[in-house]
Amino acid sequence: MSSIATVNTSIRLKKSLLDRVKEESKFQGISQNAYIVGVLAEKIQDQEDYHEAIEVLKKKNKAISREEMLKKYA
Repeated sequence: MSSIATVNTSIRLKKSLLDRVKEESKFQGISQNAYIVGVLAEKIQDQEDYHEAIEVLKKKNKAISREEMLKKYA
C-alpha cells in the first residue's frame, strides 16, 4: 500500500470567494478541501497541457501566440 504525503498550508480568501467555494463544494457533496484541491489540480493540468502544446508547436516551427491559440481552439 503506497502512502501519499500531504502537507498543511493556509491561504487567504475574500469572504465572497470562500462563500462560493462553500456553495460549490456543498452542491458537489465534497469537502471544501477536496473542492479546492480538485480545482487547483485541474488548473495546473490545464497549464501543463498548454505548455506542452506550445513546445510541440515550437518544434514544428509553427509557434503562435497564446491569443491566437485561444481564438483557434477555445
